[in-house]
Amino acid sequence: MSVQPYKRLVAFVKRQAGDYFRTAVSFTEDDWEIIYRRADLPREHAEERTGEIVEGARGKTALRRPDSPFGEFNASIELYEDGVFAIIHENPSEGVLFSLERDAARDLAAFIHKCELILHAENR
Repeated sequence: MSVQPYKRLVAFVKRQAGDYFRTAVSFTEDDWEIIYRRADLPREHAEERTGEIVEGARGKTALRRPDSPFGEFNASIELYEDGVFAIIHENPSEGVLFSLERDAARDLAAFIHKCELILHAENR
């Protein structure tokens, strides 16, 4: 996997989320790569934790059927007491996962929409 296609997306998230941006991971059906990690985050067990999180992201399913009036499944968000995971699905088995500080969840819908536009523009 190459970090190159995601440079613009990571730069956008850094500008938008600032110090709230923790990590970004791109993933496919059988591989994943950390494309950004904030310098102050602990490195101990990072690979193991990231692998477990990616497995969960790969397993995310839509709450609605594909023929839902909501349209296509694009992203999922998990809010925790001290953090946020945002998963932007490029297709059912590939995507990008962000971890953010909880305060980054303000104006989340607009943020995710802009991320999707940048990601999809990069992959055309």
